[in-house]
Amino acid sequence: MTENKQSPFATNLLNKTPTQQKMQSAEKELKKVQQKQKSEAVKTEKAQAVEAQITKMGKPFWWMLLMFICSVVYLFPEAVFNAALTDVAGGRNSSEEDLRAVELFGRTISGIGVTLLLADLLLKGRRVAKVGRALAYFGLIALIVWPTVFFGQKWLVDHFIIDASTPEERQQAYLSQVLRSALIENSIQFEGIDYDPNREHNSTEKTFLSVFGGLVYADDKLVDDLKQKKRMIMEKFVRDRAMSNFDQHYGDYDDFRQTLRSKYTEYAEGSNKYNKALASSPQRSDEYWLDTQNQVKQGWEKYQKGVTAYEARVESRAQKIAPKMYDFFERRNKCADMKKGSSKNRCFERLQNGYDKEIAKYSIPYIPPDDWLIREEISTSENVGNSIITGIMTFGLFTAMQAADAATGGDAGFKDHRMVYTNDVNHYKNVLMVKMEPDFVKESGGYPLGIQYIHDFRVHEITSMKVNKKLKQKGLNLPASWSLTDRNSFDNAVAKKVRQQADAQWRSAMKKQGNDMPPNLSWQQFQQEGDVQKRIQRQMKELYVSPTLADWNNREFKQKIIEPNIARKTTEYLNVLEAQQTEFADGGAFESTGKSALRATIVPPISMSISLALVLLTVLKLPMKAVELVQVKRAANDTEAPKTKGYIKASISGVMLVAIFVVPLTMGGNQYTMKDSALHYFFEQMEKNDSASVSYALKWLLVTQPIVQPIGTGIDQRLFITKGFDAISEPINQLDLTLMPEHDTSVKPANHQQAKVLLPLTINTNVTGAKIAVMNIKPKYQAGMMLPAGGYDVKVSAQGHQPVRKWVYLKADNTDFTIKL
Repeated sequence: MTENKQSPFATNLLNKTPTQQKMQSAEKELKKVQQKQKSEAVKTEKAQAVEAQITKMGKPFWWMLLMFICSVVYLFPEAVFNAALTDVAGGRNSSEEDLRAVELFGRTISGIGVTLLLADLLLKGRRVAKVGRALAYFGLIALIVWPTVFFGQKWLVDHFIIDASTPEERQQAYLSQVLRSALIENSIQFEGIDYDPNREHNSTEKTFLSVFGGLVYADDKLVDDLKQKKRMIMEKFVRDRAMSNFDQHYGDYDDFRQTLRSKYTEYAEGSNKYNKALASSPQRSDEYWLDTQNQVKQGWEKYQKGVTAYEARVESRAQKIAPKMYDFFERRNKCADMKKGSSKNRCFERLQNGYDKEIAKYSIPYIPPDDWLIREEISTSENVGNSIITGIMTFGLFTAMQAADAATGGDAGFKDHRMVYTNDVNHYKNVLMVKMEPDFVKESGGYPLGIQYIHDFRVHEITSMKVNKKLKQKGLNLPASWSLTDRNSFDNAVAKKVRQQADAQWRSAMKKQGNDMPPNLSWQQFQQEGDVQKRIQRQMKELYVSPTLADWNNREFKQKIIEPNIARKTTEYLNVLEAQQTEFADGGAFESTGKSALRATIVPPISMSISLALVLLTVLKLPMKAVELVQVKRAANDTEAPKTKGYIKASISGVMLVAIFVVPLTMGGNQYTMKDSALHYFFEQMEKNDSASVSYALKWLLVTQPIVQPIGTGIDQRLFITKGFDAISEPINQLDLTLMPEHDTSVKPANHQQAKVLLPLTINTNVTGAKIAVMNIKPKYQAGMMLPAGGYDVKVSAQGHQPVRKWVYLKADNTDFTIKL
């Protein structure tokens, strides 16, 4: 055996030795220790690299990369919000709900942007040395910053701008919004302003309309000049708006009146059905009467069967009783023949006890023994014959006694009847028939024995009473004294029941349709019915006049609908414009109107400017952040890589600010910012009124926004960001309304009584039969239901359509809402 070629036996021995096993175990432990040391060395190396990055740049590479990615991602929704705000603030027909929705979107995105900004500024050094610690700090900052920014923006605007405004500022803001609307409708023109409302609005026109209200609001001289012409402006504005939409209004009216005519057709068919039901009263009466006669016939047959069964039962008992009674009377005669004394009395007593026991066996009323006897009349000849025979047999003694009895006033022994007994079963049957009749009356329901004909049975009071009871169960109410001989009362009761049924069916059909009106109305009466007018009012909304009929042509529609609405709307505008400024103060009649106008005038330009600046700053900062990432990466490989000096960063920041706020105005502008344009006058007026910074900001906005807005719109069209936010906006909106109620619906001590006023909520939709539910209240939705002012979560659903949920804001001047599926 050599060293190189050991035998299998020797190898096996060596492997099994304790020393060899310990060596193998030690080798395994050594490998584990080496791997652990290697892993710790790698971790130490990574930690040292991170420490080096933090020492040179203040932050590790992974954190800077994360912030860079977050900034890129944040840029997209911020740009989309900027474009959406321009669309809404510069839209022709944007509503307060649209402005509210885009405001929520912007506040949400702003909270995210500020969170990222502060996280990038505050989190550095040891705070971001480890991933877990850095993410924990980031989450803490987000929990504090996002709600603060989200709610703080609204609080700052309400507290420092809206609530702090004067009545004069609110009234002036309202006028500026009216003038903006008049400009859109081409009811007023400013010389030198190249704005055509009929031209498709691009980003430039939308930006112009967004800031136009602010420009007018800032020019006190223009406002004073326009106040002198406000009546003429208002009348033209209202008429132009009404007539520009005349075809649409009349088209909607024409469509609705066709629908209403079809509804009247259904109503007329229902009325015919109702009338047919009433006309069927005689036929229904005959049916009920026939049923009643069948009931009488069945009762008569039952009565006859009862009599037959009763007679059979009585005869059965009579057959058993007859021999017993005959034997009883035989024994009683024997007792009577006995001599007077105790034996005779005991005989009668024993016999009576036996009789009582026997009678008790047959379950019949107690019958005295003598009631079984038969009265037998005695004739005069029989009395005379018996007297003669008895006198002869007594040798004249009986005759002498008769004479003496007659002389003293007696009957002289002459009797007119005698009581006899028999074993004839028919006799006992007749007695039982009379004695057991109460049992029969009970079994028959009150009928006596002896009714021989069905006519007698029909006119019996028990029959009338039973029939009346059955008729009551069928809904026919007849007097308790009614009898079957009174057909007239019967017919009247049937007619009353038929009318009740027809009325109930009519009310049920009307309830399903949401109406409450009587049948048989003419077309003219139908149109003027209250429920129909309410439906017309929901359809016509603010155009409704009372009453509105559904058979007017376009000339009548203009005369009776459009013209009164022009006069009404003009009066409403003028009432606000000519109101005393005190009415725009807190608690005044136009406080809410003035604050809403001020918000629509000031907030959109401010929000648009801030959003635009954030977008541009983010875009210009991204290359700088990319350079920093490259520097960090180089620092990991080159310990001598120089760190960017502070003055270089400051210079870059300065260049960025110049590029954002100066370059756009030096490169040119558009038709609204040229020096020879009419808007240049507005900017000059601002500068004269110590608002040079505001003038510059608005001018910058008019130049820069039209360049950026299409980019945000294009991003949204491809990424559907606004649609995505709409899907998650409900809980955010509900949280906002819970913690900070709508500004103009907040309860104030001076306005406490006004806050209690209930307003009618009406939800309209484009699908007939759609189900409407208000999710944040307990009562079931009904059109026109009275609710306090505030926000309501409305869900509209219909078979074959995707359900839609939307928040609506119920106010004194806005109670009707349309949600389309």
